[in-house]
Amino acid sequence: MTEVHLIRHARAQPRREGLPDGERALTAAGEAQAERLRAALERLEVRYALLWTSPLLRARQTADHLAPLAEVVAEEPALAGGWGPELLERLLVRGKTVAVVAHEPELSRVAAELLAGDPERAATFAFKKSGLLALRMRTGGAELRYLLTPGVLRRLL
Repeated sequence: MTEVHLIRHARAQPRREGLPDGERALTAAGEAQAERLRAALERLEVRYALLWTSPLLRARQTADHLAPLAEVVAEEPALAGGWGPELLERLLVRGKTVAVVAHEPELSRVAAELLAGDPERAATFAFKKSGLLALRMRTGGAELRYLLTPGVLRRLL
């Protein structure tokens, strides 16, 4: 079974003048969110063959928290923005579980296209920071396995 976990980076510093977007780091709350996500995934006995991350600092820092769950961690420049399901298809490892740590709005668009066949339905997804959507990949789309929101993570631990 090929599975992909789409993960939005944890809470980061707000946008502000003088701070390039790619250099926005996780806040203390974001570090705690990423750590809760890792702990929940450990509890669920999740392991990744490959963990892909956007090169932006906040995504890399989130991926660092999840790295103990992965055989390999790799940076994919295209995950910084503007990607779609065709990139995801290239990042998958057949028969394995792969994670992708990236950003909105791409995560919602890709999820909507894979689950509903319609990227315009992305508004129906609420991809919260440090949220995870687990998908089982199928020919021409995906099947929802589970969704972990920050609220669910707080209750799990």
